[in-house]
Amino acid sequence: MVQVSLPDELVARIYEVAPDRAAFVSEAVRRFLRDSSGAPRDDETSRLNELAEELNREAEDVLEYQVIYRLKWLLASMKA
Repeated sequence: MVQVSLPDELVARIYEVAPDRAAFVSEAVRRFLRDSSGAPRDDETSRLNELAEELNREAEDVLEYQVIYRLKWLLASMKA
C-alpha cells in the first residue's frame, strides 16, 4: 500500500463522486496507465476499422470512376 497526499479541494471533489476514495484513486490510476500505454483500446480499434472500411469503399469508387473516364477518353481518341 502507498499513501499519497492530495490537496483538500481534490479530496472533496473525489468524495462528491465516490464515497470510497481509495477505490476511486486506484481506478483513476489504472485508467491513466491504460490510456497512456500507447496501445489503442478495442473500441477505438473497432471504430478505426469501420472508418477504414468506409474510406476504402470511397477510394474504390473513385478509382472505378477514373478507370471508366480514362477508358471513355481512350475510346474517343481512337475514333478520332
